[in-house]
Order: sequence, then structure tokens, then C-alpha cells
Amino acid sequence: MDLKINIDAAALAKEISEFAKQVEADIKRGVANLATITHAKVKEMAATELKSSREAFMNSLSFEELADGIWIVSVDEKALWVEEGIPPNTDMKPALLKNAETSKSGGKYKIIPFEHSKAPSQMTQSAKNIVSQLKTELKKANVPFKTIERNSDGSPRLGKLHSLNLPSQIPGKGNTPALHGVSIYQTMKGNAVKRDIMTFRTVTDGPGSQGKWIHPGLTAKKFLDRAASWAESEFFEKILPEIMERWK
Repeated sequence: MDLKINIDAAALAKEISEFAKQVEADIKRGVANLATITHAKVKEMAATELKSSREAFMNSLSFEELADGIWIVSVDEKALWVEEGIPPNTDMKPALLKNAETSKSGGKYKIIPFEHSKAPSQMTQSAKNIVSQLKTELKKANVPFKTIERNSDGSPRLGKLHSLNLPSQIPGKGNTPALHGVSIYQTMKGNAVKRDIMTFRTVTDGPGSQGKWIHPGLTAKKFLDRAASWAESEFFEKILPEIMERWK
């Protein structure tokens, strides 16, 4: 989905015919600046309003100059669901099973990872509740949640450190407790140790997934639509008058 910023600089510059070329160049610089600040405006709205979907949306957001004086701010398909919303009771299986593996019986399946070590600001309330229970159960099992585990010589332990079946509720219409099969990994990322706590669930196109993987719905954020209105106002009420004032 794109927000296109297309201002006819040549037509606007004709209003000051004596310096038309210079004014046109000035307007194009103003449009380029508008594209930059509009991109920043979308990021600002997303940072304020999004939580668990913030990182995915930010990573999908870009802006570029398509042609001389024509800019777009765009969101790629991976995060379009944030911009356009999700209708209530949407079956997520068709989207999840894109590029899926094929089983020996001919069915489609895919392993879906769930990360429980993300920052709270990137989690839904239900995910936070699961993590709260996870912390309690790990403490009982004498396994740290965030603290890096080390060998006797002080070096970090690396690889898959734990695989645990922890007491927990079964979410939604699932049949597996939320914290069944918790895996804890430590890996080197540059000079730092990264600790990940994950569970993995399988989605299929078979009867076993019937009634599961149903999204309750998400209100469309319409960041690009809102930014378009803001950009139009910013250009005609602020940027263009400043340019015209310089060339009056």
C-alpha cells in the first residue's frame, strides 16, 4: 500500500514566471523534505499506537522517489494487516500456510514460532499473561528467565539449553498448554549473548486445525491515509507559503 506525494512543481512555479526554474527547484526540494517528514510522521504514529505489531510494521515501512518530484511512503504486504485491519473471526490458516511444507499424506503444514522473551511493549496482554506465568514456573524449576547462563569457566552456554513442559492453561480452542514444549536458547550475536525463550506450534490444513487459528479481529490503523491528510495540510499551509514568501 502506498501514499503517493506528487506535487506539480512546474505548474506552481508558473505563478512566479520570472524565476520559474528556480522556484520549481525550490518546490521540489520542499516536496523531498515533505516525503521525509511524512515518513517520520507515520513512524511517530506507529510508535505511539502500536505494541506487539510495532516492529513488524516499522520494518515494512519505506519511502522513495519514483520519479523527479514524485515520492511514495509505502507499507509492504507483510504488515498490510496493520494498516488495513483484520475482520473479526478471520481464519488465519490460509495466510499462515503460504509457502508451507507438504506432509507425506499430501497435507500442508507449517511450524509457527512464538517468542516469549520479547520486550513487554511488543506483546499483547494475553502474551504478557503467559510470560508472567512462565517466569513463575521457571523460578520453580530453578531456570533463569533473562539471566545469561554460563559454564564453570565463565563462558556463556550456547545452543539449546532447556526443553520444558511447564504447567499452563490451554489457549483458545487449542489442545496444547501454552507453555508445553518451552525451549530456551543462547546464541552469540556479534559480541553479545542473545537469550531466546520459544514455543513452536504446528498449523495444518487438515481437520485437526478446524476452528483453530482464528483471529478475533483488528481495527485498521490507516496510518497512510491519516498521514496523507497531514502531508497535504503541511505542504499547502506551511511549506509552499514559505517558498512563495522567499520569492515574492
